[in-house]
Amino acid sequence: MSQTDIQKPIVDQIKITITGLKDGLKTYPIRDLVKHAEKFGPYLKQQRLETNQVRKFLDAINQIKALLAQQDEDKNLQEELESIQRQAEKEKEETKKDKKITEDNLNVKLQNIQKQADDKKDKLIFAKIEADVVLLKPKLAYAAARQRSAKPLEEVISVAIDKVESAKDFERLVQLIESIIAYHKAEGGK
Repeated sequence: MSQTDIQKPIVDQIKITITGLKDGLKTYPIRDLVKHAEKFGPYLKQQRLETNQVRKFLDAINQIKALLAQQDEDKNLQEELESIQRQAEKEKEETKKDKKITEDNLNVKLQNIQKQADDKKDKLIFAKIEADVVLLKPKLAYAAARQRSAKPLEEVISVAIDKVESAKDFERLVQLIESIIAYHKAEGGK
């Protein structure tokens, strides 16, 4: 059995972990993510992956990050986000007026209202970048078709992209990719 065959389970382990996430990639425990990246980076080095082979993919990730950063300047989006928050505040005020609710139940209800508002806002922000995120898959597939060494990265990241449904999920995807690349470079990858 070759060294490649021995290390292959890290690819499967990451894919199984990501596939099992119930509420998007944001629920990938950060410590698990780092442990996986710590094993996967050296595996990619053994496969002779070079970052220039996935440069277009990495550039696309950075462009999406820049788009997300520019969301603050989008006045229409900001107005929609503020409207969602105002509605949540109104709902919370109405809930506070309900005399039948106990203190404990009140806190739970208020937290749920805010969580729903935060989820709505996150999904609204994500809608602006969703197409770009989904189109990362063909870029990575192209890199993997050109260079076999990029195939394991494509397998893992494609599964991860399928779990990206919000801006928070995208942030976790970026953390995963950056961690993998960092450990790949630490192992001497170029």
